[in-house]
Amino acid sequence: MEIYEKVRKYLYENVGHLTTPATPKFDLKKQIWRVSVLCKTERGVLIVGEFHLDKDGNFIRIPTKKEMERVVEHEVEKLPFLFYGRKADLKQKDIEAVSI
Repeated sequence: MEIYEKVRKYLYENVGHLTTPATPKFDLKKQIWRVSVLCKTERGVLIVGEFHLDKDGNFIRIPTKKEMERVVEHEVEKLPFLFYGRKADLKQKDIEAVSI
């Protein structure tokens, strides 16, 4: 998969090893490849950007590292997380317990 490898190599060399491309999708209407960028975080995997390539595999749009970092920071704040502790400990830390 040439498009996937091209984006993977760019991410590895310019952004870091915690990012990887998703499966490339070809937009028939616009005649471009769209490749989402996935980033591994402490709270899961997030979509942090999207590459656009023309039908020949040339980059049209490359999200910057700074743009992707901003997305990670913003999205991680919104994600819930698990905190194990006694009810008294949770109350002391002003954490509302939720049953699932």
